[in-house]
This record gives sequence, C-alpha cells and structure tokens, in this order.
Amino acid sequence: MSADDPILIYCRWEAAGGIERVSLRLRDFLRRHGVAAELVCRGGGEVYGARALPVEALKLRGRRLVVSRKRDLLEIGPRALTARLVYWRHVPVVGGVARRGLDRAFIEAMSHIGPVICVCDELARDISGLPFVRRRAIRSALSPVAANLPASVAIRASAEMGHLVHVGRPGRQKRFDLICVAIGDARAQGHRVQLTAFGYPADQPVPEGVTLAPPGADPQPALASADALVVWSDYEGFPTIMVEAALAGCPILANGFHTGRADFVRRIGPVTEIDPSPDTLTRAFTRLARGRYDLTGVWDEALWPVWQEALGLEISVECRDLARSDADTTGLRASKV
Repeated sequence: MSADDPILIYCRWEAAGGIERVSLRLRDFLRRHGVAAELVCRGGGEVYGARALPVEALKLRGRRLVVSRKRDLLEIGPRALTARLVYWRHVPVVGGVARRGLDRAFIEAMSHIGPVICVCDELARDISGLPFVRRRAIRSALSPVAANLPASVAIRASAEMGHLVHVGRPGRQKRFDLICVAIGDARAQGHRVQLTAFGYPADQPVPEGVTLAPPGADPQPALASADALVVWSDYEGFPTIMVEAALAGCPILANGFHTGRADFVRRIGPVTEIDPSPDTLTRAFTRLARGRYDLTGVWDEALWPVWQEALGLEISVECRDLARSDADTTGLRASKV
C-alpha cells in the first residue's frame, strides 16, 4: 500500500443516523491530521452531501478499509479480505439467541483479522469479554466531533418543559413509543410540552404534541434552543447525539441504557434519568442537571493519539500542521452532522 493511498471508510447512506454522522466526521478528522481518507460504498453516493466513492472502482489490496456492519463486507464481496480491515464496532451484542451468537462469532473472527475499534470504554470491556476474541485487537476510541471545540459549555437552565428534542430512527432500539407515551402523560397533567422528533418518516402517526422533523433535517438548531434532549434507548454504543447536545448546552434526559451512558457521565457531564413511570418527565424537570459539560475529552488533540494508535498510523508533525491550516477541514463544519 502506498503511503498516499487514502484510508477507506465504508458508509452506505441508510438514514440521518449516528453511523452516518460519525463516518463523515472520521473522514474529516483524519484529513485534518494529514491523513488521506475517503468515504466509500457500493455504487457510490452521498452521505450528508459528502461524496462516497464507488468501492467497486477502487483497488483494495493492502489498503486500510474501515467497516461498521457485517453487511458492509457482503456488499464489498471477497475483495474486502484483500484489504487491511479495521472493524469499527458501534453497539453492544443484543437480540435473540441466534442474532447474539452470529454477532459474537463475527466480532471474534474480525479480531483475528485486524483491530476492532469500539466507540467507548464500556463497550470495549464488553467485547473483550467474549470467549474467543483476540483481546490485543480491541481498542477504545471516542468518535471525533469537530475541530476547535470549547473546553466546556454551561448547561442551559430550563424552567419548564416547553420544547423537547428526540433524535432516533425507525425500529425498536430508539424507544420513540415510550417517549410519545411520556409526552401524552405530561400533557394530561396540564404541561404544554412539545416534542420535535428527528429521524422518522414523515407519514408515521404521532400523538398530539409531537412533530416530526423533515427527513434528513439537522437537529442542531433545535438543540440550541430546546429545554432538553430526550434519549430513550434499549441500547447504545456511545450516544453521539448527547455530545451534540452538550456542545449546544442542552440539558439531557436519558434512561439507563447500556453502553456509553457511564462513559458520557464520566468524561463529559451529567444527565437526568427518566423511566417508564407516568410522571417521569414532570419529575425530571424538577431535578435537571446543572453545571458545565467538559468537552476536552473529545478535542482533536485528545482523540488523535488514540486513533493514530488504533489505525497504526505514523504521521509527521509537518503533515499535522499543514492539515490543521487547511481552511476546508477546520472549524465546526463536521459538527453540523
């Protein structure tokens, strides 16, 4: 592999979701540090407006190829095995017996092929506990956010639950059904709460007080003024949307999902817990977290050595300085997705 060959990050647009956001951010992050990187997918396409090259037109042998889903390898085909594969694991092992067994076997196999990068420490500990995994292959690296982040952001004070934001996608993982029930309970108690939900099809039925954002809409403007972000999940890897809320100073309401919540609280700041009880939102707003979010743990300077080691990169200081001066890849552009 030539030193000039870009690292390839496989990302096929499926929805305005977390893997799509962090894949584009990883590309931009690597470029900021002097590493050529490209998004790729079968047939080519776009991810949040950024070009993804057609993987079938590229030489893969000997090149670093980052994949996030089992399906990525199926779409690429046997040629994927000629690349230097890096498995980016975003979620814990979940589901029924058959699904869990297949997932475990896949992770274990990938750990014997190349590095397995987990999106938080808690997830890495879980994956390291699998019986046949090669533990030396397991890495933990938070997903990049953007350049030039502030050191900390004050948590915005919210006197009442007027406007809440939720970011999810169709399916059971993001418990939009439970959030809608909680909104209905709060409105029945006389609260004029409104919820804007991102990531769902426009024709999905919703109860009174719930509005669906247009498909692909950017949630960050809403987070900048919302009274709170609501995260209610059966599971997470690391909740990227909570980092975006922290950047906006938005209070966060979250259930006790696994994994990533403990890492967020330890590294970045507090969240207020919610549960399935009928008055959960009312009670949550009497004890919203105060203080500041600490963003130094997701600074480029903090994440770069971790990703450099995880990907086996050796980049000169001159290249890093040159990349950081590139106006096309600095500032908060990447944080918009």
